[in-house]
Amino acid sequence: MGETRRVCHVVPVPPGDTVPERLTAYCGQRFRPGQAELLTHITGMPCEACLAVSARDLAPARLLPALP
Repeated sequence: MGETRRVCHVVPVPPGDTVPERLTAYCGQRFRPGQAELLTHITGMPCEACLAVSARDLAPARLLPALP
């Protein structure tokens, strides 16, 4: 795929130690093993749908005070 068509998706970390057969990004895009690469830092064109969904899902957790 050409560089102009590359997109960085946001994928939630699956629970547990088992790697699932497919990973699903917040936007719904699915990836098979070897189809995507893990980035060590933010780079490239982000998937706007992933950003919108992840921000909506994660923002309330950041705003809640820690329980004693």
